[in-house]
Amino acid sequence: MEEKRYSPSGTLALGIVTMFIPVIGIISGILAIIFANKSLKVTEDTEAIKALYLGGRVCAIIGLCYQGLMVIYIIFIFTIALSPLFY
Repeated sequence: MEEKRYSPSGTLALGIVTMFIPVIGIISGILAIIFANKSLKVTEDTEAIKALYLGGRVCAIIGLCYQGLMVIYIIFIFTIALSPLFY
């Protein structure tokens, strides 16, 4: 049975969405990494198509790191804002 290949441009688009859209970015980043990894394992296409998969995966990783830092920042801000209530 042949494994499913995902669209290289779709994977790249999901990776780019990860960097710019806050909540949806976490979901699309995870999907982009999964799609890129699965497709790179089964594809025997040209280097240009593999580069699109790799670009999507790199954008997704960078976007997920950014999203994680933003979540930590928001938790920090809420902690600072709510701290006077507990004195």
